[in-house]
Amino acid sequence: DSSHVGTRAPGASCVGRRSSFRAPLGRAVPHGMAMTLAGVLAALGLSGHVAFGELAPFTPAVSDKLWQEAGDIVSGMSPGEQASERYACATGNWGDSGILDQWDQGRSPCWPSSLNMAASWDVELMARWASETAAEFGPANRGQLGPGMNVARFAWNGRLGEYHSGEDPHLGAKFIEAMMRAYREVSRHGVTPPLQVAKHFIANSIENSRTSITAYVDERTLFEVYYPPFLAAVEGGVSAIMCSYNMVQCTSGMCNAGRAYACANEDVLHKHLKGVMG
Repeated sequence: DSSHVGTRAPGASCVGRRSSFRAPLGRAVPHGMAMTLAGVLAALGLSGHVAFGELAPFTPAVSDKLWQEAGDIVSGMSPGEQASERYACATGNWGDSGILDQWDQGRSPCWPSSLNMAASWDVELMARWASETAAEFGPANRGQLGPGMNVARFAWNGRLGEYHSGEDPHLGAKFIEAMMRAYREVSRHGVTPPLQVAKHFIANSIENSRTSITAYVDERTLFEVYYPPFLAAVEGGVSAIMCSYNMVQCTSGMCNAGRAYACANEDVLHKHLKGVMG
């Protein structure tokens, strides 16, 4: 995706906005880490509320306190400091895929990644994740460069964390169905969910040399392995489909266009996506 226009320098951080997606952060931490944590909590005025070796629960009061402190720091910066990449999370109106971390356009520093959600095998949890991200990123009428739904075919694909399908196209389809339903549900409650762009269509299985490799795949494999999550997105009313960088050659069935980039491929775009999936 070449449309990212913001960067975050190493070590920079984003302060989180209060969201209804709150799980207690009472996870035990190693003894040595707890000592460091104690200093951090003391600086935030939270040390009296924390048992040794545990993180404090996240509450609206903590969120408001941190957000106020961040606002005070920013208001004391010069215009040059505010424009520095050292403090920038991103600019623009698009959050990438389902991860929404370094390209975050809301005010939450990070959401569980798409692959984390796939590993849960929990469709209801997926719907909750989708509802919360819609509420976080929708009010400003933003867009989402996702959901990402490529089926995992190579373990060394560095972008697998962005994709909801894991290795199972059926799981991916069920998760995307749950996301689409959740987005429609929040829209009935006054929230405008972000525009969604399902990606990457199609057979984008590895990032290395992605602009020059060719995926040779038969039509049945496309429909049984690669297409199900995209079909679920289309049937659920996704805003758009993002084609992939790689070349594709569909080798059977109604395919006869030969080898071509996915974004200019008569077989997969016109015949399959538009003609069959609608």
